[in-house]
Amino acid sequence: MWNITAVEDPLASYVKGSNATISSVVISASIGHVNIFQHENASAFQEGGRPARVALADFAARTLVKQRNQAKKEVDNYVLTLEPLDRIFLKGKRRRQNLSAPYPPYVLERSDIWSSNDHLHLSLRVIVESQPIHFDEKKTEGDFLQTAVNSILASLLPFGQADWTQAAMNHISCVVLQDKIRQQLDSSNAVAFIADNSILPRKSGTSDARMCSPPAVPFQAPPDSSMSQSLTIEMGSLAKYLPNNAFPSQGSSITLSGLVIPKGITLICGGGYHGKSTMLRTIALGVYNKIPGDGREYCIAVEDAVSVRAEDGRYVNNCNISAFISNLPTPPGVTKTVDTEHFSSRDSSGSTSQAANVSEAIEMGCSAMLIDEDVSAANFMARDGRMRALVMDESITPLLYRVNGLYNAKGISSVVVVGGVGDWLDVPHNVVLLDKYVASDATKKAQSISYQFSYGHVQYGGKGVVHRLDWKNSGTPIPRRPTDEFANRFGANIEVSLLDGGHSIALHPHEDDDEMMDGVVLDDDHDEGCIEASRMEQVMGRKQLYTCGLCALWIIKASQQETALGLPELLNKLDETLDSSGLVKVVEDLSSSGLSPKTWQHLVEAVGYAERPRKYEIGQALTRLQGIKFEEIPVEDDGVEAAAKAEEERKKRALAELWAARRKK
Repeated sequence: MWNITAVEDPLASYVKGSNATISSVVISASIGHVNIFQHENASAFQEGGRPARVALADFAARTLVKQRNQAKKEVDNYVLTLEPLDRIFLKGKRRRQNLSAPYPPYVLERSDIWSSNDHLHLSLRVIVESQPIHFDEKKTEGDFLQTAVNSILASLLPFGQADWTQAAMNHISCVVLQDKIRQQLDSSNAVAFIADNSILPRKSGTSDARMCSPPAVPFQAPPDSSMSQSLTIEMGSLAKYLPNNAFPSQGSSITLSGLVIPKGITLICGGGYHGKSTMLRTIALGVYNKIPGDGREYCIAVEDAVSVRAEDGRYVNNCNISAFISNLPTPPGVTKTVDTEHFSSRDSSGSTSQAANVSEAIEMGCSAMLIDEDVSAANFMARDGRMRALVMDESITPLLYRVNGLYNAKGISSVVVVGGVGDWLDVPHNVVLLDKYVASDATKKAQSISYQFSYGHVQYGGKGVVHRLDWKNSGTPIPRRPTDEFANRFGANIEVSLLDGGHSIALHPHEDDDEMMDGVVLDDDHDEGCIEASRMEQVMGRKQLYTCGLCALWIIKASQQETALGLPELLNKLDETLDSSGLVKVVEDLSSSGLSPKTWQHLVEAVGYAERPRKYEIGQALTRLQGIKFEEIPVEDDGVEAAAKAEEERKKRALAELWAARRKK
């Protein structure tokens, strides 16, 4: 039996409208896992650990939406309807959005339906219609609500029924398998895996629904390639719940065949409309688990793979982009040069924004960068020999020259979509060629082409061989943290709001308050506190973006208390909090701190519930916050960086002397 408590609904007046016979409350319900699964099912569920608990909550949420027609019950003179907290927004958009539309296929932790170590928790809205008597709110505290809600939940989530249990365990085993594949990638020296027979394309560019096959071509790894491999996963008791005959199995072990993207530099090449960006997008979304039947559920990437692109107009503060940008020109009459080791801009260019994105991905601890030339700055990606000959004084060292050094020094892999610049064929360890959506291994052919053009021996300004420059310590992101001055500008009762149709968010004082942030005049600078997120490609929708704003607030508050922690450490501290206590803890912390005392109410009013983002998207949101200031954290100088700079200068002088001697001859 569910344990039920009720609280005031922040949207009660909206639900009620002009109908005096309607009222609503938000109920919190919990039930032990021992009441959901019994015997061998319970044992298998426990084996699945945290991924199984997240999958159970996700399955329950999807079931509630699917069975919404059964979420109504008549009791005496009352009609009770149970619905998820976000359905009220869909009702308001009935003409534009189908109420029966399923949730996106990503299995994410949520604040409204979640699973602790031993209980499943629900937060739902109960709408009560009374005819003709007005609903007595005192009854929400007694047996009336307990009995009615338990009856509705019993019909929606029929624990104990064989069909429901089998479907739930299928869902859970699929998610756990994805998580186990992800864990095995590192030991397989890989950053991603795409299973054979996966359906990569979607119905449209704005849809998460899989394209029907045909016309979609099921993916097949190229035969006779070192990248075509089989992974064997130990699934324990959950193996028997996977779809029959889906994979070759031996006991509790499951074998999947497909394409392994190895660590290092991998190019995805091909003509236009042949599936390059679709494959990269599949890898980028492989950081999230998906529901059975999505078509990409066994397309997996390491959890710290980060998409990197250009973002013209991006806000940047105190970011070290000197590995890519240096010696920027200054206007006439300006004597102070631009310090690219501490670069700041309110309106960065395509190249400087992408350089900042690479630097911040390194700073936040990514192990793989995912880059598509279609959404990158051309001059940041590459410069060919003819352009180097014409433009001698260039401020940009292209990413092409840095990817090998970055991998050798930091172990950070790069997966790059390329279709127009052949210089990239000089740097990869592996090349996947797509022709009419069919993959082949073009590594040897690319190496042959590179050798014929003989780019491998050309020197670049004394820094090393072109396309394979070493990564210098001076280019490593500086340790930094939000300044106390900026954090102190946030007073009390701060609210997160969605802007631009859910593509941006703003952190601002609640509308009912007259006081603004100290020192901020929104009339003069209306962008202060805004986060432009339309090009944060791994954010999965409005709810996750809104949660990025909440988490950014949490980090700003934590930075005041943990002054020795840099941005990566603050993000790790937040991740640990989310792992141990869930999104509910972040909401509670913000409410109790006074920074945002009505966090839960604002959340319910804005999007219904929160969805957990990765720490990388939270960091991206924080660094894009208009007006934020970062300060460098002092570190002890071990002399290594100074020695490296001296050696670089020595090489430059030696090269200059060599050329001078040749000219004399």
